[in-house]
This record gives sequence, structure tokens and C-alpha cells, in this order.
Amino acid sequence: MSSKRDQIILATRDLVFEQGLQDVAMSQIAQRAQVGMGTIYNYFPSKEDLVFCLFSEIKAAMSLHVLDGYDATQPVVDRVLYLLGGMVRYGIGHPREFLLMNQLALVPFIHERAKGDVPALVSAFKQVLIDATQQHLLKAMAPGVILALLSGAMNALVEAHMRQQIHLDQATIEQAMSACWDAIKR
Repeated sequence: MSSKRDQIILATRDLVFEQGLQDVAMSQIAQRAQVGMGTIYNYFPSKEDLVFCLFSEIKAAMSLHVLDGYDATQPVVDRVLYLLGGMVRYGIGHPREFLLMNQLALVPFIHERAKGDVPALVSAFKQVLIDATQQHLLKAMAPGVILALLSGAMNALVEAHMRQQIHLDQATIEQAMSACWDAIKR
């Protein structure tokens, strides 16, 4: 990646985080990134393209972070707990990106453009849920429902930690992950 492109992405990340997507103008991004407007449009034809690129990069970085050291040959419960723990660790270590990814995923144009784009993290979760289902380890729920329960719980934990409503130390993270597993297992 070029340095100017990186500056633009980082400026966009910070401004969207600080002000919200609708309130950020391309001129603000240019000013924060210390580049000309033309430079932004050389890399990104529109604000939507820029924001979608930001979303995609955050999603890819989270997948890389969570899947680092992941072993698909481990028992199902270990894999589920590893993925959940990775999500929490990413959220604690990268709070802006974590919150932005969850917020941007709900933006209609991003949701539409991301259809069919399955990040490696989602693929890993789907595969472990398939394996768990084949081994009759899960309650009779659709995989999408299970994935929503798990990711929703982890997102809520990380957000509560960010708001300083709870403190997520290793013991608390392990308790929460165990509770998530208990919620979906037979």
C-alpha cells in the first residue's frame, strides 16, 4: 500500500469514528490525511468506495488477528473458544476498528457490497459449526442463529469493556466464552 493511501484510510477511520459516517466530508478527510482532494479521488472514486475499502481492510485485519495460530484439527469446543477469544482480544486491542466494523456492517451500501464476500473468520466459524453439528454437539438451531448469538455476546462484552462497565481480564473472558459454549451445546 502506498503511504498516501494509508494516510487516507487512517484519516477516514478516525473521522468516521469521531463524527459518524454521514458527518464526514471528503474535504475533511483530505485535510486530516494531509493530501489534496485529487489524491483521494486517484485512489477512491467515491466516498462509498473509500468507506467500503476501510471496512474491508478492518474485516481482513480482524480475520488475520483472530485466526493467527488457529488449528482446524483441534476439537470443536477448543476451536469455538479460540475463535471467540480471538474476537475479544481483537476488540480490546483495536477498539476503534472493532466498533467501526460493527457499525459499518449495518450501513446499507456496505451490507449490499459485502454480500457474497465471506471473510476467513466467518468461514472458520461456519466450518466449526458444521463440524459440531455433524458430531451432534449443538442444540437444534440454524448455524446463522448460533453465529449471531456468539458474535453478539462477544461484541457486547467488548463494548461493555470499552465503556468501562466491566473489566475483561483473562479469567472473565474464559468464563464468558464458556457460558457461550454452554448456551449452544446440547
